Amino acid sequence: MNLIVEKEKVKTILDIVQGIIEKRTTMPILNTILLEAKEKTLIKATNLEKSIVASLETQIIKEGSTCIPAKKFYEIIKSLNEDKIELILEENYLKIKSGKSMFKLFTQSPEDFPKIKTLELSKRTTLKKDDLQKSIEKVEYAVYQDETRLSLNGIYLHTNDGKLRFVASDGYRLAYNEIDYDGENIDVLIPKKAINDIKKICKDSKSQEIYLFIESNMASFETENINFITRLNEAKFPNYKEVIPNNNMKAYINKNQLINSIEKLLTIADEMTKSIIINIDENYLKMNTTNSEVGEAEDEVEAKYDGEKLTIGFNGEYLLDAIKHVNSDTIEMSFKDSQTAVIISGDSEYKALVMPIRI
Repeated sequence: MNLIVEKEKVKTILDIVQGIIEKRTTMPILNTILLEAKEKTLIKATNLEKSIVASLETQIIKEGSTCIPAKKFYEIIKSLNEDKIELILEENYLKIKSGKSMFKLFTQSPEDFPKIKTLELSKRTTLKKDDLQKSIEKVEYAVYQDETRLSLNGIYLHTNDGKLRFVASDGYRLAYNEIDYDGENIDVLIPKKAINDIKKICKDSKSQEIYLFIESNMASFETENINFITRLNEAKFPNYKEVIPNNNMKAYINKNQLINSIEKLLTIADEMTKSIIINIDENYLKMNTTNSEVGEAEDEVEAKYDGEKLTIGFNGEYLLDAIKHVNSDTIEMSFKDSQTAVIISGDSEYKALVMPIRI
């Protein structure tokens, strides 16, 4: 095998590959990438739960294939100064030449590399890249971080009245964002460990569309040159619609003023609870926090409120996460009572719920 590659093009692919490679594994072959130079050049990586197949523009002088250590290859490519890099397979090592630099990496047999399953092209759904990336970014903060609750450890995608809805919850808060959609029915739970990979693919893609393939317990996200395949989370996401309350007391507040006010109170709030108490009346929203070891603070923002006077407590950081993702200058906060989740919105695509804390 002998081929010439451009540094930035191969580095872009290897950036994404790093999220696939297992740092700890009993199978050394999973620490490698499979480099294939035939009719076109492919870079493949897998950890048996997530896989990537990427096509790379190269000048193929001689066809061939080999497996090379993914991390070391990535570090070498990043360190090189010249744009043109020549890769030459010789016996049991790959020679990497660029300018006056030369490296030799020991290789493994491509026959030992696991076969990567590709999904049927006939089951393709087309999503706008910006919609996919935006929806993930607007709800991922609410994903349950621990795999001990698999049903919440991911982003739930499902069709809903002509929309595709992205939902996440950790049991204390919930967020969803929806986009226009006219494709086939979707009802899948994308695992948390695949979320960053999907975001990277969206970021690096020059195309405006991402193709989504779903088959059994697998999903594939494909761009013009990258196919990312992930095993789906097979746990069932809870029926979240049942927990969305019917709140009718609504407050309208300037988004930036509210964010600024909460951030000020968090400088003194308890490090563990981040507790903030909110008092809502017709024309204002008063907030305060007390830290038994530091002191106390209070602040006030203007609000238009239609409802009974209410005192309610929240984790301030949870409120911030929900508010910052509203795409509007004005926040709508709807309440029922001090024991019921607040619904935060402001644009038609996004809604968030935050459970109150005991005060």
